[in-house]
Amino acid sequence: MGSHMQQDSVKRFSYRAENYDRFRPNYPPELVDFLKEYVSLDAEHSIADIAAGTGIFTEQIADWGNTIYVVEPNMYMRHMATQRLSAFQSCIFIDGTAEETGLPDQSVDFIVSAQAFHWFNAAQAKEEFKRIGRGNPYVAVIWNLRNTDSPFEVGYETFIRTYAMDYLNVSHRQTDTAEVLAFFSPHVPEYRVFEHADFLTFEQLRGRTLSYSYMPDETSDTLKEVLDSLMALFNEYEKEGKVRLSYKTRLFIGTI
Repeated sequence: MGSHMQQDSVKRFSYRAENYDRFRPNYPPELVDFLKEYVSLDAEHSIADIAAGTGIFTEQIADWGNTIYVVEPNMYMRHMATQRLSAFQSCIFIDGTAEETGLPDQSVDFIVSAQAFHWFNAAQAKEEFKRIGRGNPYVAVIWNLRNTDSPFEVGYETFIRTYAMDYLNVSHRQTDTAEVLAFFSPHVPEYRVFEHADFLTFEQLRGRTLSYSYMPDETSDTLKEVLDSLMALFNEYEKEGKVRLSYKTRLFIGTI
C-alpha cells in the first residue's frame, strides 16, 4: 500500500469518525482478560495502540493503568479518542501511522492493533514495531469479523456487497490469515477466537453501516437508496425494535 492509499484511507475516515465512535462494536471482555493474563505487564510497562481510531479498544485496556501511546493519523478520530479517553491520565496521543509511529526507539513493551491491520504496509510496520519495541514485546492483532449465521446476517452481508464501493479491496475478510502469519513469521502467533453479539436499533444499525469505509457516505447520491434498502432489511427481521448482529473476534498474538 503506497502513500497515496494511506492518504486516502486517512481522508475517507474523516466523514465517518462520528459514526465510528458512536456505533462501532467494542471487543469481548474475555479477550481483554485473556490479553492481560497473557502479557502480564508490570505497572511501568507501556503499550502502543496502533491506528487506535476513536479509542474503542484503547478504552477497554486503559484501566490496566499502563501508559498507552494512542497512535492515530486521522485528526478527527484522534480528537474523538481524546474525548473518549479523557478520564485516563495514562493515555498519550500521537499523530502517527503503523509505518511511522513517531515513537522513540525501544519505548514500548506491548503493541496492539484492533481493526486496522488491513490498512498497514505489513513489511514497513514490522520494521517499525521492531524499532519501537523494548526487548521482544508481544504484538496483538485483533479483528471483529461479522458472522453470516442468521437470516438477518446473511441479508446484511448481501446488502453490503450490493452497495459497497470497494468492499472486496478493503474488507478485512480479504486480509486472510496467511497475511497475518507472514507478518509474524518466522514466529508463529497464538490464535484465539471470542464471540460477540450486539442488539441494534435502526439508528444504531444505520450508524454502524455508515461507519464502514467502503460504504457510501453522507455526500453520496446513492445514500437515500442505501438507507431505504437498509430499513426494509431491518423491518423484515427486527424483534422488539432490534436486530442481532454477531461477530467472531479474532486475536493473533506473538513476538516478531
